[in-house]
Amino acid sequence: MKNDTVNLYTEIAEKSVATIKSVGQLNLRTFEALAAKQVEIVQNAADTGAQQSAILTDIKDINKAYSAQTELATSFADQLAKNVNEIADIFKVAQEEFNGLADEVVADAKVNAEKVTAISKNEIEKAVKAAKDKKVA
Repeated sequence: MKNDTVNLYTEIAEKSVATIKSVGQLNLRTFEALAAKQVEIVQNAADTGAQQSAILTDIKDINKAYSAQTELATSFADQLAKNVNEIADIFKVAQEEFNGLADEVVADAKVNAEKVTAISKNEIEKAVKAAKDKKVA
């Protein structure tokens, strides 16, 4: 039975390491996706700033300048809203994957607790029987 216990704890340790690696990979993928979105947002803001500067320097008619700035602001706001929705999707996917990992860990913990209980019960029964056998002898 000692081998069963050692094997069980080895299996638990291996699964724990695998889970930790999975969480680390999930965190890395999520970070990379968020960093890419951040770069996209900053690039869009820089492009919008350059376009705004061009509007203010190139267009001499105030009505045309106002109209161009309004279009630019609307376009920037639309793109920003799209990026925010994409960021929400990134978090949603990460949360779903994390929940899946957590469900696996809980299921494994339940199975392992049952295995530990069975092994412990068996060891206790053996110890009680051995004690009774010594008492009888």
